[in-house]
Amino acid sequence: MDNWNLILNLPFDEPNGSSIAYDYSQNRADGQVFGAQFVPGKNGNAILFRGNDTCEVSQNILPMNVEFSMLMWVQPAEIECGSPKKLIWLLNFTGLENYVEVPIEAKPESWFSLAITRKGSTFNFYVNSSLIQTITNSGTLRGVSLNQDYYGGDFGYGMLDDVKFYNVALTQSDIIKELSKSKQQAYLLDGVNFKEYGVYVSGSDGVVNRPKLKAMASLSWDNYHGESVDLNHKFYEPREITLSCFVKAKDKNDFITKVSEFEQLFDKKGTQRLTIDVHPIKPLIYEVYCKDEIAIAKTWNDSLMVGTFKLKLIEPEPVKRVLKHMRVGESTKTCTITISTLKLVNIYWGDGTIDYDVSGNNFTITHDYDTNGDYFPVIAGCIDEIDSMSTNAIIVWNKI
Repeated sequence: MDNWNLILNLPFDEPNGSSIAYDYSQNRADGQVFGAQFVPGKNGNAILFRGNDTCEVSQNILPMNVEFSMLMWVQPAEIECGSPKKLIWLLNFTGLENYVEVPIEAKPESWFSLAITRKGSTFNFYVNSSLIQTITNSGTLRGVSLNQDYYGGDFGYGMLDDVKFYNVALTQSDIIKELSKSKQQAYLLDGVNFKEYGVYVSGSDGVVNRPKLKAMASLSWDNYHGESVDLNHKFYEPREITLSCFVKAKDKNDFITKVSEFEQLFDKKGTQRLTIDVHPIKPLIYEVYCKDEIAIAKTWNDSLMVGTFKLKLIEPEPVKRVLKHMRVGESTKTCTITISTLKLVNIYWGDGTIDYDVSGNNFTITHDYDTNGDYFPVIAGCIDEIDSMSTNAIIVWNKI
Protein backbone atom coordinates (compact mmCIF):
# COMPACT_ATOMS: atom_id res chain seq x y z
CA MET A 1 0.00 0.00 0.00
CA ASP A 2 1.33 3.45 -0.98
CA ASN A 3 2.34 5.58 2.00
CA TRP A 4 0.40 8.47 0.45
CA ASN A 5 -2.80 6.47 1.05
CA LEU A 6 -2.04 6.21 4.78
CA ILE A 7 -3.59 9.37 6.25
CA LEU A 8 -3.44 8.51 9.97
CA ASN A 9 -1.02 6.15 11.72
CA LEU A 10 -1.20 6.01 15.51
CA PRO A 11 0.98 3.15 16.84
CA PHE A 12 0.59 4.44 20.45
CA ASP A 13 4.19 3.52 21.29
CA GLU A 14 4.81 6.57 23.46
CA PRO A 15 6.05 6.15 27.06
CA ASN A 16 3.39 6.30 29.76
CA GLY A 17 2.71 9.86 30.84
CA SER A 18 3.02 11.31 27.34
CA SER A 19 0.38 13.91 26.45
CA ILE A 20 0.86 13.30 22.72
CA ALA A 21 0.08 10.27 20.58
CA TYR A 22 2.25 10.80 17.52
CA ASP A 23 0.86 10.32 14.04
CA TYR A 24 3.47 8.62 11.85
CA SER A 25 1.62 9.38 8.62
CA GLN A 26 2.64 12.31 6.45
CA ASN A 27 -0.28 14.37 7.79
CA ARG A 28 1.24 14.51 11.31
CA ALA A 29 -2.26 14.67 12.85
CA ASP A 30 -0.97 14.02 16.37
CA GLY A 31 -3.51 13.12 19.05
CA GLN A 32 -3.80 15.02 22.34
CA VAL A 33 -4.10 12.57 25.24
CA PHE A 34 -6.28 13.36 28.25
CA GLY A 35 -6.18 10.82 31.06
CA ALA A 36 -5.38 7.77 28.95
CA GLN A 37 -2.29 5.70 29.72
CA PHE A 38 0.31 4.01 27.52
CA VAL A 39 0.76 0.38 28.51
CA PRO A 40 2.21 -2.80 26.93
CA GLY A 41 -0.05 -3.72 24.02
CA LYS A 42 -0.32 -5.88 20.94
CA ASN A 43 2.71 -4.38 19.21
CA GLY A 44 4.91 -2.41 21.57
CA ASN A 45 2.75 -0.09 23.64
CA ALA A 46 -0.99 0.56 23.33
CA ILE A 47 -3.28 3.26 24.68
CA LEU A 48 -5.55 2.35 27.61
CA PHE A 49 -8.85 4.16 28.11
CA ARG A 50 -10.69 4.05 31.43
CA GLY A 51 -14.07 5.76 31.45
CA ASN A 52 -13.76 9.35 30.26
CA ASP A 53 -10.16 9.22 28.95
CA THR A 54 -9.71 10.54 25.42
CA CYS A 55 -7.21 10.91 22.60
CA GLU A 56 -8.33 13.75 20.35
CA VAL A 57 -7.12 14.31 16.79
CA SER A 58 -8.07 17.87 15.91
CA GLN A 59 -7.34 17.67 12.19
CA ASN A 60 -10.22 16.59 9.96
CA ILE A 61 -8.19 14.08 8.03
CA LEU A 62 -10.93 11.60 7.01
CA PRO A 63 -13.75 12.87 4.77
CA MET A 64 -16.73 10.61 5.47
CA ASN A 65 -18.20 10.39 1.97
CA VAL A 66 -15.28 9.12 -0.04
CA GLU A 67 -13.47 5.79 -0.08
CA PHE A 68 -11.76 4.97 3.21
CA SER A 69 -10.51 2.17 5.42
CA MET A 70 -9.97 1.98 9.18
CA LEU A 71 -7.78 -0.70 10.76
CA MET A 72 -6.99 -1.21 14.44
CA TRP A 73 -6.27 -3.68 17.21
CA VAL A 74 -8.75 -3.61 20.10
CA GLN A 75 -8.85 -5.25 23.51
CA PRO A 76 -11.98 -4.75 25.67
CA ALA A 77 -11.38 -4.69 29.41
CA GLU A 78 -13.10 -6.24 32.37
CA ILE A 79 -15.17 -3.63 34.26
CA GLU A 80 -17.07 -3.70 37.54
CA CYS A 81 -20.55 -3.12 36.14
CA GLY A 82 -20.30 -6.09 33.77
CA SER A 83 -17.86 -7.42 31.24
CA PRO A 84 -18.39 -6.27 27.66
CA LYS A 85 -19.65 -9.08 25.49
CA LYS A 86 -19.86 -7.08 22.27
CA LEU A 87 -18.19 -4.28 20.40
CA ILE A 88 -20.58 -2.36 18.19
CA TRP A 89 -19.78 -0.37 15.08
CA LEU A 90 -22.19 2.57 14.74
CA LEU A 91 -22.57 4.37 11.41
CA ASN A 92 -24.61 7.54 11.67
CA PHE A 93 -26.21 8.95 8.50
CA THR A 94 -28.05 12.20 7.86
CA GLY A 95 -31.66 12.03 8.95
CA LEU A 96 -33.69 11.17 12.03
CA GLU A 97 -32.82 7.76 13.53
CA ASN A 98 -30.83 6.94 10.40
CA TYR A 99 -28.03 4.75 11.66
CA VAL A 100 -26.64 1.24 11.28
CA GLU A 101 -25.23 -0.97 14.04
CA VAL A 102 -22.89 -3.89 13.43
CA PRO A 103 -22.24 -5.94 16.61
CA ILE A 104 -19.09 -8.00 17.11
CA GLU A 105 -18.64 -10.72 19.71
CA ALA A 106 -15.79 -9.56 21.95
CA LYS A 107 -14.15 -11.51 24.74
CA PRO A 108 -12.59 -9.25 27.42
CA GLU A 109 -8.80 -9.27 27.74
CA SER A 110 -8.39 -10.62 24.19
CA TRP A 111 -6.99 -8.78 21.19
CA PHE A 112 -9.05 -8.44 17.98
CA SER A 113 -8.08 -6.84 14.70
CA LEU A 114 -10.99 -4.79 13.37
CA ALA A 115 -11.42 -3.11 10.01
CA ILE A 116 -14.12 -1.20 8.17
CA THR A 117 -13.94 -0.14 4.52
CA ARG A 118 -16.16 2.04 2.37
CA LYS A 119 -16.41 2.05 -1.41
CA GLY A 120 -19.35 3.94 -2.85
CA SER A 121 -22.39 2.94 -0.81
CA THR A 122 -20.89 -0.40 0.27
CA PHE A 123 -19.43 -0.88 3.75
CA ASN A 124 -17.48 -4.03 4.67
CA PHE A 125 -16.72 -5.06 8.26
CA TYR A 126 -13.85 -7.40 9.19
CA VAL A 127 -12.77 -9.18 12.38
CA ASN A 128 -9.31 -10.77 12.39
CA SER A 129 -9.23 -10.20 8.60
CA SER A 130 -12.47 -12.20 8.07
CA LEU A 131 -15.41 -10.44 6.42
CA ILE A 132 -18.33 -10.64 8.88
CA GLN A 133 -20.88 -8.29 7.31
CA THR A 134 -21.54 -6.09 4.30
CA ILE A 135 -24.13 -3.31 4.30
CA THR A 136 -25.29 -0.88 1.63
CA ASN A 137 -26.42 2.65 2.44
CA SER A 138 -26.39 5.55 0.01
CA GLY A 139 -27.08 8.16 2.69
CA THR A 140 -24.66 10.89 3.74
CA LEU A 141 -22.37 9.47 6.41
CA ARG A 142 -21.97 11.80 9.38
CA GLY A 143 -19.75 9.75 11.65
CA VAL A 144 -18.38 6.35 12.71
CA SER A 145 -17.88 5.10 16.25
CA LEU A 146 -16.90 1.86 17.97
CA ASN A 147 -18.79 1.22 21.22
CA GLN A 148 -19.17 -1.33 24.00
CA ASP A 149 -22.39 -2.90 25.24
CA TYR A 150 -21.32 -1.93 28.79
CA TYR A 151 -19.91 1.49 29.50
CA GLY A 152 -17.35 2.41 32.12
CA GLY A 153 -18.24 6.10 32.25
CA ASP A 154 -19.19 8.13 29.19
CA PHE A 155 -17.03 6.14 26.81
CA GLY A 156 -15.62 2.79 27.88
CA TYR A 157 -12.74 0.66 29.06
CA GLY A 158 -10.20 -1.00 26.84
CA MET A 159 -7.06 -0.68 24.73
CA LEU A 160 -6.35 0.42 21.17
CA ASP A 161 -3.20 -0.30 19.21
CA ASP A 162 -1.91 0.45 15.70
CA VAL A 163 -4.83 2.58 14.50
CA LYS A 164 -4.53 3.31 10.77
CA PHE A 165 -6.80 5.23 8.38
CA TYR A 166 -6.47 5.05 4.60
CA ASN A 167 -8.10 7.15 1.87
CA VAL A 168 -8.81 4.07 -0.24
CA ALA A 169 -11.00 1.00 0.25
CA LEU A 170 -8.65 -1.87 1.04
CA THR A 171 -9.47 -5.35 -0.17
CA GLN A 172 -9.49 -8.32 2.18
CA SER A 173 -6.09 -9.31 0.80
CA ASP A 174 -4.79 -5.79 1.51
CA ILE A 175 -6.06 -5.96 5.08
CA ILE A 176 -4.38 -9.30 5.71
CA LYS A 177 -1.09 -7.89 4.42
CA GLU A 178 -1.35 -4.68 6.45
CA LEU A 179 -2.24 -6.44 9.70
CA SER A 180 0.49 -9.04 9.31
CA LYS A 181 3.13 -6.60 8.12
CA SER A 182 6.25 -6.57 10.26
CA LYS A 183 9.58 -4.88 9.81
CA GLN A 184 12.36 -7.20 8.72
CA GLN A 185 15.41 -6.65 10.88
CA ALA A 186 18.09 -4.89 8.91
CA TYR A 187 21.45 -3.24 9.53
CA LEU A 188 22.22 -0.05 7.61
CA LEU A 189 25.26 2.19 7.43
CA ASP A 190 24.54 5.76 6.34
CA GLY A 191 21.22 4.56 4.98
CA VAL A 192 22.58 1.64 2.93
CA ASN A 193 21.73 -1.93 3.90
CA PHE A 194 24.73 -4.07 4.76
CA LYS A 195 23.39 -6.66 2.31
CA GLU A 196 24.07 -4.29 -0.58
CA TYR A 197 27.75 -5.08 0.07
CA GLY A 198 27.13 -8.80 0.51
CA VAL A 199 27.53 -8.44 4.29
CA TYR A 200 25.14 -10.18 6.69
CA VAL A 201 24.92 -9.82 10.47
CA SER A 202 24.48 -13.00 12.50
CA GLY A 203 24.77 -11.48 15.98
CA SER A 204 25.22 -8.20 17.81
CA ASP A 205 26.59 -7.24 21.22
CA GLY A 206 26.39 -3.93 23.03
CA VAL A 207 23.53 -2.36 21.08
CA VAL A 208 21.25 -2.04 24.11
CA ASN A 209 23.78 -2.48 26.90
CA ARG A 210 24.16 0.23 29.52
CA PRO A 211 27.63 1.68 28.89
CA LYS A 212 30.24 1.54 31.62
CA LEU A 213 30.30 4.46 34.07
CA LYS A 214 33.23 6.83 33.97
CA ALA A 215 35.42 6.91 37.06
CA MET A 216 33.65 8.84 39.81
CA ALA A 217 35.19 11.03 42.49
CA SER A 218 35.86 8.89 45.54
CA LEU A 219 37.66 9.04 48.87
CA SER A 220 39.04 6.27 51.02
CA TRP A 221 39.00 7.25 54.69
CA ASP A 222 41.25 5.70 57.29
CA ASN A 223 39.41 3.75 59.97
CA TYR A 224 36.28 3.43 57.75
CA HIS A 225 35.14 0.53 55.64
CA GLY A 226 34.88 0.91 51.87
CA GLU A 227 34.91 4.32 50.21
CA SER A 228 32.86 7.49 49.80
CA VAL A 229 31.72 7.92 46.19
CA ASP A 230 30.07 10.89 44.48
CA LEU A 231 26.98 9.21 43.00
CA ASN A 232 25.20 12.46 42.17
CA HIS A 233 27.05 12.83 38.87
CA LYS A 234 27.04 9.75 36.66
CA PHE A 235 28.57 9.89 33.22
CA TYR A 236 29.24 7.08 30.76
CA GLU A 237 32.13 5.75 28.77
CA PRO A 238 31.69 5.43 24.98
CA ARG A 239 29.46 2.56 23.86
CA GLU A 240 31.16 -0.43 22.29
CA ILE A 241 29.21 -2.39 19.67
CA THR A 242 30.37 -5.67 18.16
CA LEU A 243 28.60 -7.11 15.12
CA SER A 244 29.30 -10.70 14.08
CA CYS A 245 29.30 -10.59 10.30
CA PHE A 246 29.90 -12.74 7.28
CA VAL A 247 30.34 -11.75 3.66
CA LYS A 248 29.30 -13.85 0.66
CA ALA A 249 30.59 -13.52 -2.88
CA LYS A 250 30.37 -15.56 -6.08
CA ASP A 251 34.15 -15.68 -6.67
CA LYS A 252 37.48 -14.35 -5.37
CA ASN A 253 37.38 -11.10 -7.33
CA ASP A 254 33.83 -10.37 -6.22
CA PHE A 255 34.82 -11.15 -2.63
CA ILE A 256 37.75 -8.72 -2.66
CA THR A 257 35.59 -6.00 -4.25
CA LYS A 258 32.79 -6.33 -1.71
CA VAL A 259 35.14 -6.40 1.27
CA SER A 260 37.04 -3.37 -0.01
CA GLU A 261 33.89 -1.34 -0.68
CA PHE A 262 32.50 -2.15 2.77
CA GLU A 263 35.74 -1.32 4.59
CA GLN A 264 36.03 2.02 2.79
CA LEU A 265 32.73 3.15 4.27
CA PHE A 266 34.56 3.74 7.54
CA ASP A 267 37.21 5.93 5.91
CA LYS A 268 34.79 8.86 5.55
CA LYS A 269 35.24 11.90 7.76
CA GLY A 270 33.30 12.03 11.00
CA THR A 271 31.03 9.33 12.33
CA GLN A 272 28.94 6.91 10.31
CA ARG A 273 25.28 6.33 11.15
CA LEU A 274 24.49 2.75 12.13
CA THR A 275 20.77 2.04 11.96
CA ILE A 276 19.26 -1.21 13.20
CA ASP A 277 15.66 -1.70 12.07
CA VAL A 278 14.05 -3.71 14.86
CA HIS A 279 10.64 -2.01 14.93
CA PRO A 280 8.30 -0.72 12.18
CA ILE A 281 8.63 2.91 13.33
CA LYS A 282 11.33 3.03 16.02
CA PRO A 283 14.79 2.09 14.72
CA LEU A 284 17.89 1.98 16.90
CA ILE A 285 20.36 4.64 15.77
CA TYR A 286 24.03 5.13 16.61
CA GLU A 287 26.67 7.60 15.40
CA VAL A 288 29.79 5.41 15.32
CA TYR A 289 33.32 5.01 14.03
CA CYS A 290 35.45 1.94 13.48
CA LYS A 291 38.67 1.97 15.49
CA ASP A 292 39.93 -1.61 15.24
CA GLU A 293 40.98 -3.51 12.18
CA ILE A 294 38.43 -5.57 10.25
CA ALA A 295 40.09 -8.98 10.29
CA ILE A 296 38.36 -11.38 7.90
CA ALA A 297 38.76 -15.13 8.38
CA LYS A 298 38.66 -16.82 4.98
CA THR A 299 39.73 -20.07 3.36
CA TRP A 300 40.44 -19.24 -0.27
CA ASN A 301 39.01 -21.43 -3.02
CA ASP A 302 37.55 -21.20 -6.51
CA SER A 303 33.91 -21.70 -5.53
CA LEU A 304 31.48 -19.69 -3.40
CA MET A 305 33.48 -17.35 -1.17
CA VAL A 306 32.36 -16.79 2.41
CA GLY A 307 34.36 -14.93 5.06
CA THR A 308 33.58 -14.05 8.66
CA PHE A 309 34.66 -11.08 10.76
CA LYS A 310 33.87 -9.08 13.89
CA LEU A 311 32.96 -5.44 13.26
CA LYS A 312 33.85 -3.45 16.36
CA LEU A 313 32.29 0.01 16.48
CA ILE A 314 32.58 2.86 18.98
CA GLU A 315 29.76 5.30 19.72
CA PRO A 316 31.55 8.27 21.32
CA GLU A 317 28.30 9.89 22.53
CA PRO A 318 26.31 6.99 23.98
CA VAL A 319 23.37 8.93 25.49
CA LYS A 320 20.94 10.50 23.05
CA ARG A 321 17.41 11.49 22.11
CA VAL A 322 16.09 10.33 18.73
CA LEU A 323 13.53 12.32 16.73
CA LYS A 324 11.77 11.77 13.41
CA HIS A 325 10.96 14.47 10.85
CA MET A 326 9.00 13.79 7.66
CA ARG A 327 9.50 16.12 4.69
CA VAL A 328 6.66 15.82 2.20
CA GLY A 329 7.07 19.21 0.50
CA GLU A 330 8.29 22.78 0.90
CA SER A 331 5.89 23.44 3.77
CA THR A 332 7.41 20.62 5.85
CA LYS A 333 11.08 20.99 4.93
CA THR A 334 12.07 22.64 8.23
CA CYS A 335 12.71 20.79 11.47
CA THR A 336 12.61 23.07 14.51
CA ILE A 337 14.01 22.37 17.99
CA THR A 338 13.74 24.77 20.92
CA ILE A 339 15.92 23.71 23.81
CA SER A 340 17.00 24.91 27.24
CA THR A 341 20.23 23.38 28.49
CA LEU A 342 23.43 24.58 30.10
CA LYS A 343 25.35 21.56 28.81
CA LEU A 344 26.51 21.48 25.20
CA VAL A 345 24.76 18.97 22.95
CA ASN A 346 25.38 17.94 19.35
CA ILE A 347 22.55 17.52 16.83
CA TYR A 348 23.01 14.99 14.03
CA TRP A 349 20.25 15.87 11.56
CA GLY A 350 20.23 12.54 9.73
CA ASP A 351 21.18 13.89 6.30
CA GLY A 352 24.90 14.07 6.99
CA THR A 353 24.91 17.54 8.57
CA ILE A 354 25.71 18.26 12.22
CA ASP A 355 25.34 21.23 14.55
CA TYR A 356 27.92 21.06 17.32
CA ASP A 357 27.89 22.62 20.79
CA VAL A 358 24.26 23.68 20.97
CA SER A 359 23.13 25.21 24.27
CA GLY A 360 21.17 28.12 25.67
CA ASN A 361 17.93 29.15 27.32
CA ASN A 362 14.95 28.57 25.01
CA PHE A 363 17.41 28.50 22.13
CA THR A 364 15.76 27.67 18.79
CA ILE A 365 17.65 25.90 16.04
CA THR A 366 16.22 24.95 12.65
CA HIS A 367 17.32 22.72 9.82
CA ASP A 368 16.00 22.51 6.24
CA TYR A 369 15.94 19.20 4.40
CA ASP A 370 16.48 19.39 0.64
CA THR A 371 14.57 16.31 -0.49
CA ASN A 372 11.40 14.57 0.63
CA GLY A 373 11.80 11.63 2.98
CA ASP A 374 11.93 10.45 6.58
CA TYR A 375 14.82 11.76 8.68
CA PHE A 376 15.94 10.89 12.20
CA PRO A 377 17.65 13.80 14.00
CA VAL A 378 19.70 12.72 17.02
CA ILE A 379 20.45 14.97 20.00
CA ALA A 380 23.53 13.58 21.74
CA GLY A 381 24.97 14.64 25.07
CA CYS A 382 23.76 15.05 28.65
CA ILE A 383 20.10 14.46 27.78
CA ASP A 384 19.04 14.24 31.42
CA GLU A 385 20.21 17.80 31.99
CA ILE A 386 17.99 19.33 29.29
CA ASP A 387 15.58 21.55 31.25
CA SER A 388 12.99 21.80 28.47
CA MET A 389 12.61 20.97 24.80
CA SER A 390 9.92 21.40 22.16
CA THR A 391 10.00 20.38 18.52
CA ASN A 392 7.80 19.91 15.47
CA ALA A 393 9.39 16.47 15.02
CA ILE A 394 8.25 13.21 16.59
CA ILE A 395 10.16 12.08 19.69
CA VAL A 396 10.93 8.45 18.82
CA TRP A 397 13.21 7.66 21.79
CA ASN A 398 13.33 10.14 24.66
CA LYS A 399 16.58 8.56 25.90
CA ILE A 400 18.48 5.62 24.57
